[in-house]
Amino acid sequence: MGNEAGGRIPAQHRPALIRALNPQTNPRIQDKLLASGFYFLKKASPQAFTPKAFFVKIFNMNRHFFELVRELTINEFKLKYKNSALGYVWSLIKPLSLFLVLYLVFSVFLRIGGGMEYYQFYLLLGIIIWIFFADTTLVCMHSIIAKAHLIKKVNLPKISIILSATWVTAISFIINLAVFFILGLVFGLPFKLSMLSLPLFLAELYILCLGFSMILSCAYIWFRDLDHIWQIILQAGFYITPVIYPLSIIPQKYHFFIFLNPVAQIMQSMRHAVLKTEIMTAPHIWLNLLFVIVIFLIGWIIFNKKSRYFAEYI
Repeated sequence: MGNEAGGRIPAQHRPALIRALNPQTNPRIQDKLLASGFYFLKKASPQAFTPKAFFVKIFNMNRHFFELVRELTINEFKLKYKNSALGYVWSLIKPLSLFLVLYLVFSVFLRIGGGMEYYQFYLLLGIIIWIFFADTTLVCMHSIIAKAHLIKKVNLPKISIILSATWVTAISFIINLAVFFILGLVFGLPFKLSMLSLPLFLAELYILCLGFSMILSCAYIWFRDLDHIWQIILQAGFYITPVIYPLSIIPQKYHFFIFLNPVAQIMQSMRHAVLKTEIMTAPHIWLNLLFVIVIFLIGWIIFNKKSRYFAEYI
């Protein structure tokens, strides 16, 4: 199989590639990465062009690319909780602990959401969505720098690093959503047909996170102060976005400015789909979807243009 497309990496190159990987990477995962993900390093043997050969090559490229992303994701998820006493449980503790504190402060003490039906679910869902957005953008912003040892030594698709980082946070997000619905069953949250629209809003949220992640990861390479700036923006955004408070306490004239935030649009749409009580649904949903797609395309263009220079500047 030597140098044929789709074969294993040549034996003489394997030691160098293994050294390029994170030393903490499990040897089994190293082997999978070398066998599948580094498909892009191999040169296909010359062959006559045929339509069949073209589509087979495209299929193999996509298959090996997603194998690479999958193995990077598994590796990162394991390393994230390595040597941790509670392990994966921490992905649940963070949103639940924040929920308990905010619920006590704003519902019990200040009584901001005391009159809203299912306010506890309103608050918990908002926290889960915001944590996913914040964690994804922060992790992805640092992901290229964190994989500098890999990028400098191996010519792998840079977008695979961003995708694997988003998949790691998406796993925690899905676990948190599962806990949300389990709590809903326990405490009598009624099932509504509108919940079937949730996958559409989840996809929209993921595309938005991916778009911002590609922009931030590129900008951070040349502008390291972005880390502090983005954390300040996230802190302000947590309170500007209706995570804690119901929109009913905000004067109508300010709703337009709140919904300029695409995360607020998605958050209210998901709440409306799950709870659908007096919660105000986000207006201009299709316009927001268009904005999300524009953010994604801008991120994709910037990332494709700048990724070729990553190895020179990290």
